Amino acid sequence: MVDTSTSPHSAAGGGTIIDDLHGFLRHRLRTHSSVLCAHAFLFRRGLLLGHPVPAGLLLTASACSAASPPAHILRLLRHLPPPLPLFSLDAALRALGPRIPFSALLSLFAALLRSHHPLFPDHFSFPPLLSAAASSTSPRLHFRSALALHGQLLRRGLLFSSPPHAANALFHFYATAGGILSARYLFDEMPFRDIASCNTLMTALARTPSGLDAARQVFEGMHLRNVVSWNVMINGYVKAKQPEQALEVVRWMAEVGVRGTAITMVGAATSCARLGRLGAGREVHCAFLRRFEDDNLLVWTALIDMYGKCRRAGIARKVFDQLRMRNLVCWNAMIIGHCVYGEPVDGIKLFQHMIALGNVQPDGVTFIGVLCACARLGLLEDGKAYFEQMNTTYNFKPTFSHYWCMANLYGSVGLLEEAEGLLQNIPEDLKARALGGLLGLCRFRRDWRLGERIALRLIELEPSNNAHYALLCNVYAAAGRWEEVHRVKAIMKERDERFSPGHRLVNLNEIVDEFKIRERQPENQEIYFILDDLVSKLKLDCKEKEKNDF
Repeated sequence: MVDTSTSPHSAAGGGTIIDDLHGFLRHRLRTHSSVLCAHAFLFRRGLLLGHPVPAGLLLTASACSAASPPAHILRLLRHLPPPLPLFSLDAALRALGPRIPFSALLSLFAALLRSHHPLFPDHFSFPPLLSAAASSTSPRLHFRSALALHGQLLRRGLLFSSPPHAANALFHFYATAGGILSARYLFDEMPFRDIASCNTLMTALARTPSGLDAARQVFEGMHLRNVVSWNVMINGYVKAKQPEQALEVVRWMAEVGVRGTAITMVGAATSCARLGRLGAGREVHCAFLRRFEDDNLLVWTALIDMYGKCRRAGIARKVFDQLRMRNLVCWNAMIIGHCVYGEPVDGIKLFQHMIALGNVQPDGVTFIGVLCACARLGLLEDGKAYFEQMNTTYNFKPTFSHYWCMANLYGSVGLLEEAEGLLQNIPEDLKARALGGLLGLCRFRRDWRLGERIALRLIELEPSNNAHYALLCNVYAAAGRWEEVHRVKAIMKERDERFSPGHRLVNLNEIVDEFKIRERQPENQEIYFILDDLVSKLKLDCKEKEKNDF
């Protein structure tokens, strides 16, 4: 390893063993066993106690070795006498941050404060703690600890020092923990900002419901941008379901000559899928083939999803079949592509092939695709068998989507009563959504009595929801039962509720349009889709009755 016959301080060719040790400890310790050998050698030669630099280099080597367990790093910190060099303490905190609980990391930081005062900490010591707090399962629980670290940074004059690593880590924590206003205030106060500062703020703003415009302002105000900056905006628009704006940023990125990453390709392909733009999706596919030599399963999965949603399941299948490795998300994208947008028989065959291989287990998304295929094909018995497998074979509970797929399957073969019975037996927290959705099945049979029964049950489940009264009005109006319409309106007047749409019934189109404008709520989306369908599916000649009643 190192020549042990020479005194640690003797000269050899104008150098010392300490100089040799510096190079050895910095560059040649790649495994945990080599770190242990160096530890033994330094201890035997007396180069640990009273020699901060070799001791610090050993600690750094252990921290930088991915094979070194956290216990060894903690043991070194306990037994090596202070003061240790700051670079070694910071390296130890960086290595331990993702590998030990935040509470243990904070306790270690407090111990180092006591033992290495006033040298420790510097502005590189805080980011590992703040990053660990931000990446924990519940960042809000560490808010008080982050405030204490904020105070330490201010007291030591490190918060606004350059480079702004500590400030970036602090406002990243605030943003992750839900303190977006604190993060924005801190950003505005920073005298030094780098690209990472702006990227962190844009990421935080893009997560909020109305923060995309503010994120775009920050983005456009940046003098320098890296590919992360572009990806933050693209994926922010994708997550906000604004694919048109996402593609606009992708085009802008290409015009200024910035080379995208795999994340860029995924965002572009996802936007094309949501817009149904096959031509633009093919351009993304070609760009990926030209610019990326390595396979990326995430990009291939996004392309499979894009081709499927553009109703080119055959092309999606060609891409899928060429992949050497597939995960569950990839299988699901192809199964959904066949079952929902392509030939459902091919989707069921692919599902059976996946099960036969045995290396991937299906999840809830897989079964949504399979049940949709059964509904499209009218395969009632097969659908019932797949629904049963979810619980008995794969041990997960059906969600609202699975119950709705099964009800739709019953409805597709004309068994509306069975569909109602299935939805009546689902968990109470899903029942209102399910019953609202069941109205969609009534449109195939014009069964207004079943619609009446469902709407009354919705009112029973959620008596304060005015949309359910309006829905009952619309059921009666669609059936031409105007006396019941007036009766429900009278009840609504007595409850001092807002009038439902349709109090001036001209036709069913007016009912639906006004209901969408005045009553649309996120939790009732299934009902609104049904009302949209009622206009086109129910052909009711109500004009004569309208003239008599109004």
